[in-house]
Amino acid sequence: MRTSMKDGTVYDIVPCAKDRWFEATELAFRVFMKYEAKEYGQKGIDSFAEFLTSPSLEKVFKAGKYIVYVAMLNDEIIGVTSVRSGNHLSLLFVNDSYHRQGIATKLILTVKEYLLNKTDYKTLTVHSSPYGIPFYEKMGFKATDEQLTGSDGIIYTPMELDLCSF
Repeated sequence: MRTSMKDGTVYDIVPCAKDRWFEATELAFRVFMKYEAKEYGQKGIDSFAEFLTSPSLEKVFKAGKYIVYVAMLNDEIIGVTSVRSGNHLSLLFVNDSYHRQGIATKLILTVKEYLLNKTDYKTLTVHSSPYGIPFYEKMGFKATDEQLTGSDGIIYTPMELDLCSF
């Protein structure tokens, strides 16, 4: 999908090519470290790194069972999102040079279109980091529980979006 940033710069949102997996996950980790890691202990940081570098996750992605979209500016990945377990938003990261340009919103809209057109799901769930909560609330997500910390050290608030009212 060809779209544009708030400043008019044109970019594309496309399914992530299999040979761009490392680049997409590297972007996610780099942005996580800059904006979110300070909320987590070393255990949470290590768990997130292990998740992103897991050979089994890469295998599932390459088999087409872990849906990943990327925002591309020319040949550079500037944003990434993914869906797992049917309707769970697993990743949503944008290169910090392009924050507040509407890219994360367009990535969510792409996931919405995918879910409504290719699946029977009517909701989108996410485990939001503390940093992401204001964005998700602005998008219409509602918390379904209080902030939690998993045994893996990941801090999150479960949230849900009704795709039919979004």
